[in-house]
Amino acid sequence: MIKTLSSHAKDPSKKLKPVPREKDEDNIHWLSRNLPAGKLTTLVMVGGKSQTAFRLRVAQSQLRDDLVPSYWSHAFMVESVKNLADSSVHEISLEPRSGFGFPPPGNAVQTGTLGRYGDPGHYPNIVVLGVPVKPAEAMKSLERFKKQRAVLDAVDLLVRWLSYVWAVGRSGNPLLDGFGIPSAAMLEIVFGAAGYDLTPGLESRSSCPEAIWQAAKWWHEYYERDKRPALTGAYFTPHSIFEEPDEKKS
Repeated sequence: MIKTLSSHAKDPSKKLKPVPREKDEDNIHWLSRNLPAGKLTTLVMVGGKSQTAFRLRVAQSQLRDDLVPSYWSHAFMVESVKNLADSSVHEISLEPRSGFGFPPPGNAVQTGTLGRYGDPGHYPNIVVLGVPVKPAEAMKSLERFKKQRAVLDAVDLLVRWLSYVWAVGRSGNPLLDGFGIPSAAMLEIVFGAAGYDLTPGLESRSSCPEAIWQAAKWWHEYYERDKRPALTGAYFTPHSIFEEPDEKKS
């Protein structure tokens, strides 16, 4: 079992809204319509369809009461520019486009561009969140994270999760041992150092996209009681690994 706390909220946050894609719209155009306003840091999560994404989504079912796979496989921070597709993405991907290189000097952090996640055929599920931390503060915290493996050894997380998704030996689900999915755990530490608790229901080193999703959807009352802004955003989740049984076929 993964040790998690449950929110007491009876209703999901009204600050997180479902927004379908328009016909023939890609993820970049969808994001351009839903970027958070104000001095917020942009956090994006996607749910992919690759083998790695499948394994990650299933692993996170342990955090759900219904035990079905998560909608989400990856989370990253976006440094927006005028041409959104060229915006910098700060992440720890298990499928980096340019390979892993030598991760230790930067604590496994990678920088890419948002355009990589534009194809809804590969990444059908998407959510964009506005985190109430100034982008400049988030970037300063990220730079500190790269030099502080003693705080969170993301290289260790990367190796553990690669062993799991590649089914190396007897590698089990790292979440069950308290080892978070690397990119989400990085974001938790980065935002925590900037003064914002991204996943109140879960220990920070165990963070994962599903925990961030639950915080955005169900922990709004916690933030309000603590007199802090809740996460805001938009989402679209057309792809589910789990299918409800069709009674007509049984």
